[in-house]
Amino acid sequence: MKRLFVQRQLMYRMAQLGPLGGLGLCLLLLAALGWFTVVRGGQKELGAAGSKLAALQQPSRSKLPVNSALQKQEQLQLFYQGFAKPNKVPDALGRIYRAADKHQLLLETGEYSWSQTAADRLARYRIALPVKGSFAQVLAFMDQVLQDNANLALENASFKRDKVDDPWVEAKLVFVVFVDAQP
Repeated sequence: MKRLFVQRQLMYRMAQLGPLGGLGLCLLLLAALGWFTVVRGGQKELGAAGSKLAALQQPSRSKLPVNSALQKQEQLQLFYQGFAKPNKVPDALGRIYRAADKHQLLLETGEYSWSQTAADRLARYRIALPVKGSFAQVLAFMDQVLQDNANLALENASFKRDKVDDPWVEAKLVFVVFVDAQP
């Protein structure tokens, strides 16, 4: 009985509002729903991003104190100690090949070159690798290589796909291993 009463009251109020009033009521309900989903969700994301920013702005612990008593030459020596020696380049290549195996990518060929100028203490061992696989596999491989090798940088990455719906991409990845070439 109560349900029938509420239903009739609702129908009577809707008739009083008319078509434009009903549309306005629907828009009001949609606006309230949008506020709860979009604005409140955005406020939560903004709060989380603010927390991350505050954590990133905390002073990081460096090996060197801010007001270091070390001479510039000693600071440079500490800096260069972080780089591998030339005899450690095969270890970096081994980590690259293990990452390729882990992500089921085949490395058939590669271009390797060593470059160092007389003015630079750091030498660069450039590794260009053609890779074919799914986009996710290639990205995971790149991420793994960069995480496993502290003295390695990604110089260039180019991707090619023959057709839009092809599951495979052909990528040419160029990595650079920085090496302390001074004995």
